[in-house]
Amino acid sequence: MLVLATGCTKDKAAPTVPELRETNEVAALQVPSLPVLLDLRTYDGSGQSVHPDYAAPAAPWRRRYFYLALTPYPSGTSTHENPSLYASLDGVKWKAAPNAPMPLARPQEGHLSDPDVVHAPVRNELLLYYRQAGRSDRIFLTRSVDGSRWTPRQPLFDAPRNSALSPSVVRVRAGDWRMWSINAGTGCNDSTTSVELRRSANGVDWSAPESVTMPSPAGQFAWHIDVAWIPSRAEFWALFPVKAPGTCATTAVFLATSPDGVTWRTLPSAVMTAGAIPEFADVVYRSTFAYDAPRDMVTLWFSGARRRDGVYTWRTAAQTRTRAELFASAARTPVTKLPTARRSVRATFTPP
Repeated sequence: MLVLATGCTKDKAAPTVPELRETNEVAALQVPSLPVLLDLRTYDGSGQSVHPDYAAPAAPWRRRYFYLALTPYPSGTSTHENPSLYASLDGVKWKAAPNAPMPLARPQEGHLSDPDVVHAPVRNELLLYYRQAGRSDRIFLTRSVDGSRWTPRQPLFDAPRNSALSPSVVRVRAGDWRMWSINAGTGCNDSTTSVELRRSANGVDWSAPESVTMPSPAGQFAWHIDVAWIPSRAEFWALFPVKAPGTCATTAVFLATSPDGVTWRTLPSAVMTAGAIPEFADVVYRSTFAYDAPRDMVTLWFSGARRRDGVYTWRTAAQTRTRAELFASAARTPVTKLPTARRSVRATFTPP
């Protein structure tokens, strides 16, 4: 029997987040080509969000929704950074997933972050992975057969603190699951980061991490990552911001491809940079994407922030680009250097 995830009672002081109603309408992504901000109602009332992750369950999933997992991050307050699930029929208008707890989980210690949602077709389940940052990085899993009822959280593994950031899980096929994550060493002030890969036969029991070759622009390193397997092209794609040593105030998001998930080719030009829209004036952060093979279109959801009067405001935006245009643009030789975080931003930035 499925039950609500442990600790997922609603905050009595938090506003009600409106839910989508059941519908027979067929969902279709209708995201414009220019970035559009998502109007999200978060359980804490701030409307601020970070670290989106996208999933689109395939048949025989009963509900005709797209799903987006993300966390509130009001003015950089990590205590509100609890995984939350939203549903949409078009990729732009998102509301709380029908009848799902809001948020889906709360921490047992430290704070939560970095949700990643995956559809497993054999058991027809949504799987939500997330990180608890405490004395260690502990990765948890909760499951649902309908997007509403979620199992109690299941601890999967522990890793040294800051060594399992932004787990990105992909089910390639039955018996072949992959999880990429970021090993940040001592954290934002470390001079390097690295990408690591774990493997699983069932999405629950994971191997020890192995190193991954993912080149980044000179002097910078991959940060919070999102990966997808693209069956029609027989390759993995990854989307990630890059960080300079000594700060996590990322200012550009890059695209990479790989035939095996281990050796990657990073395209030289960023697909989104800080300042591209006013709401991302200072930071562009962890992002997610969906590839529509029949239409040959890529939809992207970016998160980012601007700092004003010493306070960060975090938002999420979406846009759709043709695959040909996106990859051609990313493959061009950059004509300018990457944006540099303002000194005041670098000094005050706390990563989600």
